[in-house]
Amino acid sequence: MPMPTTEATTSEISPVRAPLEVLLATDGSEQAELAAELVARFLPPGTRVELLTVLSLSLSTFGYMGELSDAKQRHARIEEATAEATSPSREILEQAGHVIEVRHRLGNPADEVLAEIERTGPDLVVVGRRGLGRTASLVLGSVSASLLRHSRVPVLVVP
Repeated sequence: MPMPTTEATTSEISPVRAPLEVLLATDGSEQAELAAELVARFLPPGTRVELLTVLSLSLSTFGYMGELSDAKQRHARIEEATAEATSPSREILEQAGHVIEVRHRLGNPADEVLAEIERTGPDLVVVGRRGLGRTASLVLGSVSASLLRHSRVPVLVVP
């Protein structure tokens, strides 16, 4: 007896945005580089990738009374730290033909990545399983675990 078949109509198929938009959270760790290599291998050239790094709030140029006196030096340190954290992944992705945007945020990494997800609405978030944090979880790092629990978009955690 033949199996019944159904045909999907065009209106039933959800549209896919082209090009794909990906948020890759990086801290410059080996795990983050592995995540960039995976994106480079599996996503088509032209994929738009936002490289996001979250830096310590101690680098903020503002205090409770306004801009700090060493704000210029702090801005330079922010740019240096952002480049240090994103350069290896950026190089990997640019060689694969992806369109790269680099951003930084200051604060708690999990909270700031979630805020960036809400701001940009990527199709996919990619993170390494563990980063450069002081404590190492047996299964998942705290940032990747938090993203899996709270993100409104798919999250790919690269081991």
